[in-house]
Amino acid sequence: MRAFHTLRTKNKSDFALADFEIFTLILSALEWQKHNGEIFLYTDTTGKNFLREAELLDLWDGVETSLDEMDKLGMDENIFWAGAKLFALSKQPLPCVMIDLDFIVWRSLNFDCKLAVIHRESKNLSCYPDKNYFRLKNFSLPENLNWSLDPCNAALVYFGDKNFVARYVEFAFEFMRAAEPLANQSGWDLLPYMVFVEQRWFAMCAELCGVEVQSLSDLEELFGEQKTFTHIWGYKKFFRENPATAEKFCRDCAGRIVHDFPQTVEKFSRLPLTKKYFSFS
Repeated sequence: MRAFHTLRTKNKSDFALADFEIFTLILSALEWQKHNGEIFLYTDTTGKNFLREAELLDLWDGVETSLDEMDKLGMDENIFWAGAKLFALSKQPLPCVMIDLDFIVWRSLNFDCKLAVIHRESKNLSCYPDKNYFRLKNFSLPENLNWSLDPCNAALVYFGDKNFVARYVEFAFEFMRAAEPLANQSGWDLLPYMVFVEQRWFAMCAELCGVEVQSLSDLEELFGEQKTFTHIWGYKKFFRENPATAEKFCRDCAGRIVHDFPQTVEKFSRLPLTKKYFSFS
């Protein structure tokens, strides 16, 4: 099964990834290839250069810099920070799986459906307000959207329906270009814009297209033993504020690489970004 990662740097000259982010993307790519097939990376020029200097480009079966085109799309990426994922999706042959860089799949997956997501979110969370919250210029939300549906978390998504993908992406970019939040809104106040277009609209679009969405897991499993999936999104802030815990995580990841991919140990033991975590004495 073809999968893809997305890394958007917006070509910032000071772009960098934390060590725990490096180890997660390494395992995300390697474990997918081991259990499920090819995985490609969609990034921009700065992202590709960063990974080339880190000697990590060969993790993927192919790397494209088509995200450079996003500068021309007329959307605010400070609000729509996950917009690059949807742009990359528009470039994919189907079927395919979209995977976040901070998400690891430890086992083989089989899809007997047209759409699958890692889990549903609760529409009652404060980041999912009603339709009156959104300020849009020259664009109106359709009246037939079902606001009672629980949103779909998009850390891992299987896409097997061309009609859904075309409709999902077209509407998403119309919405992102039209968004005009209040000038004094920032941070948490802006979050509803991104999660609406990526997660809530996903559920609504599936219903409009007559496609059932399968959930692969639930929050209880993701915060449990994580035998099939690991998603570190909720731990990033904690890792940044607790260097010792982040270092232990990196060493645990290095140990998993030694166990699962012994043929790569020589490489990662010498790379500047990873080598210190391969000393187990």
